[in-house]
Amino acid sequence: MSAALSASQNGARAAVLEASPRVGRKILASGNGRCNLANRGPAAYPGGRALAERVLKNCPVEKVLSAFQGWGLATAEEEQGRVYPACGQAAAVLDVLRAALARKHVPVFCESPVRRIEQTKAGFRLHTPQEAWDCRAVIAACGGMAGGRLGHDGAAYGLLTDLGHTLIAPRPALTPLTAERRAVKGLSGLRLPAVLTLCRVEGGRETPLCQSQGEALFTDYGVSGVCAMELARYAQEEREASGAWPLLLMDFSPMLGIAPRAFGVQRDGIADPHRHEAAALALLEQRSHILPREDLLRGLIPRLLSERLEGQPLPALARSLTAFPVPLNGVRGMEQAQVTAGGIRIGEFDFDTLQSRRVPGLFAAGEMLDVDGACGGFNLQFAFASGLVAGEQAAKLFVRR
Repeated sequence: MSAALSASQNGARAAVLEASPRVGRKILASGNGRCNLANRGPAAYPGGRALAERVLKNCPVEKVLSAFQGWGLATAEEEQGRVYPACGQAAAVLDVLRAALARKHVPVFCESPVRRIEQTKAGFRLHTPQEAWDCRAVIAACGGMAGGRLGHDGAAYGLLTDLGHTLIAPRPALTPLTAERRAVKGLSGLRLPAVLTLCRVEGGRETPLCQSQGEALFTDYGVSGVCAMELARYAQEEREASGAWPLLLMDFSPMLGIAPRAFGVQRDGIADPHRHEAAALALLEQRSHILPREDLLRGLIPRLLSERLEGQPLPALARSLTAFPVPLNGVRGMEQAQVTAGGIRIGEFDFDTLQSRRVPGLFAAGEMLDVDGACGGFNLQFAFASGLVAGEQAAKLFVRR
């Protein structure tokens, strides 16, 4: 939608061919129905970073929000630079996009999946089940496979691979971690502030790989919450590299008051996952002087966790509270993923225009490309920004100034 509006605003005639019965369904589902559409903080793109940073340099967050303001959306900035519609409703984002398309006389044809893109002398012919469409330029903005029924089934990638482009295998990102059942038994539903560290274990030695902080949620199958979901892509990378899933160590020291509550992912300069063990032991020893043993954990940690840990000697208890081991055995699939890692290879597109280096007149934007961002509005921001860039550049090819 942003690509079509950008092309139209730059003088081109545009139309949207939408495979689904309704346009913009992912917008309605994003941000728990609030739609975190942008982030004013530093760019955070673990996948396709070079392209994402170039696109956001050419179309920074101020330009994205200015476009939305012109379409009628009022926005508000919240914690950590996250930008939402001021009314707090994702539907407002979709409403202004649809209204702007109508004002610009940009038609949207739903239930019109493109089955094949054919190159012609004049440009392209797009084949849908209903009819064929001739056009001078094409912007492939089909999204990714994440979200189950809200994403596509992977066939959309074939539109570009049939034209000579390369597909980097899609995999779920920003998705919950799955674990051995015994590790999380009895803890389902427990939500705690924590520091999470992925570790490679070789010969009994732990090597930290990646670390995140935030609120973790125990489930009957593993660990969820934003800080866990942000580790999913790195857990998969370790599985592919070593053949084994990493060990997850959970540090509950932010809950104990011996470490600050923070958010985000870190891959360089990872802190020692056992660094708070001594402080936790000191806290427990202090409590043991004034409380009976059966009340040592009461009022300090949730009951479900205390029932799991009670009876341990103080040193072992301190270790469990600051490096709780959760052996992983996978990640949840595309159905529960918020975004897709992988996609069409970014090096096959011009970073400034998003035009294919192999097929002139073909552009790609958003999650169709091998770009994925962290939680916090980065993925939608890239989608809208890349759409604006692709639409403007596509229009420049054919509109005389």
